[in-house]
Amino acid sequence: MISMTASPANKQAYGKWIRWLVLPLLLGAATVMLIARTEKKEVEIAINATVSHLSDDLLLMDNPLPAVRLLVAGIPSVLETIDPQAIACRLDLSGMREGTHTIRVHQADVELPKGVALQKLLTPSLTVRLETVSLKTVGVVAVLEGNPATGFAVAAVTLKPDHIVLKGTAAMLAGIDTVKTRPINLEAASESFKKEVALNLPDIIAVDPPLRIVVAHVEVKERIITRVLENIPVSAKEASGDFRITPPAITLTVSGPEAIVNTIETDPAFAVAVDLSGLSPGSHLLKAAINLPVRTALLSVSPERFSVTISK
Repeated sequence: MISMTASPANKQAYGKWIRWLVLPLLLGAATVMLIARTEKKEVEIAINATVSHLSDDLLLMDNPLPAVRLLVAGIPSVLETIDPQAIACRLDLSGMREGTHTIRVHQADVELPKGVALQKLLTPSLTVRLETVSLKTVGVVAVLEGNPATGFAVAAVTLKPDHIVLKGTAAMLAGIDTVKTRPINLEAASESFKKEVALNLPDIIAVDPPLRIVVAHVEVKERIITRVLENIPVSAKEASGDFRITPPAITLTVSGPEAIVNTIETDPAFAVAVDLSGLSPGSHLLKAAINLPVRTALLSVSPERFSVTISK
């Protein structure tokens, strides 16, 4: 058997041959990739159109304007970073009056990011409609929804501002006498609160102040009611023997917070009684002592006096 072992010199020569074969391939691939990344390409983008120098007494009717289409060129790494929303075509409306105007788009109207070149304006012109502005001062009306907590009610609603100036065309503002807010939620409210609330108004109508919100201060108070309590038994205090109270019941008119007045009969503080302490047998004409819960008031009683007969 003959051993076929490569000599060290042959191995070294073979390794050099492999390196010289692979290295050009790697360099070629890298060159192709570099060319691909640095070669300029063209893409189509659409950007927003804005206006400048619009006269204060005119209103742009087509807002937003149609997009402006562009053909731009640049290396791929730059084109990938383009944000069309951050680029705008600015149209100069200097000297224009009411009516419909066709405005030619110029390259100078478009400011592109560094490294991006404008190849062609695919939207050569835009048409704008301008109308004379009308101003109208109207009141703001609060819209409420939901119910406050039991026993509570809305005492007042204050809006700041309570009047606003609308800006639009005469046709837009015709028939608008007030502007409503978005609904203010009252659900389970048991105390006064303040919040910002948006106006319920189309975006095309401008507002002064321009924030399109008002501050609502909603005053929530306990509901005060008046209630007539009939046939309330009259009890005796410090009775030492047999007695009779005539009539045996009283009618009361009380007022106070709804939650308290509606449950007054079960309140431990509520009592109606005549004091019999120290009275001798016989007939007596007495007033009843009436104890009411805190925060309630007695408006009237009937009868005011009671005939009390104490037996011997």
